[in-house]
Amino acid sequence: MKKLIFCCLVVLMGACKDDKKDPEPEADYAPSFVGVYETITVEGGVTSRYKWDITTETKNQLNIKYTKNTEITISGTKVTLNQEYPLVAVKTTAQDNFEINEKVNVTQSTGEALNVRVSGIGSRIVNTNGIPQINITLKSSEASTSLPDEEIYLEFKKK
Repeated sequence: MKKLIFCCLVVLMGACKDDKKDPEPEADYAPSFVGVYETITVEGGVTSRYKWDITTETKNQLNIKYTKNTEITISGTKVTLNQEYPLVAVKTTAQDNFEINEKVNVTQSTGEALNVRVSGIGSRIVNTNGIPQINITLKSSEASTSLPDEEIYLEFKKK
């Protein structure tokens, strides 16, 4: 009888043993996005050059120095507007995806103050030419004006 009780205890202790090992550390996807990405759009006499300089300081978080340089030709005269959006809390959500959702104080060449909410989900792919790129539908809105929200699809190619 003692042997039977002992065997039951051994089996019971084995069943209660914690089989979980140390949890796997969360993967850091941010470093794979680091680099400079650019794209250009031309529409109705307006040329916009977009540049993202992506860095990382924290696990799964990106900093994007987003610059937008716009040239408008009106009656043969070029008018330019340069804007810088410091995106500092961009979260990587998977190996090839990240999410932007933050309010930004935009620095403009006109000197005028601009506070914008920028949002979108970026997806990294390799295009048919073998060049890494980030595709994103970027949304921006400014609460202080009655201007409509802007939504633009962009394909940033890595330089």
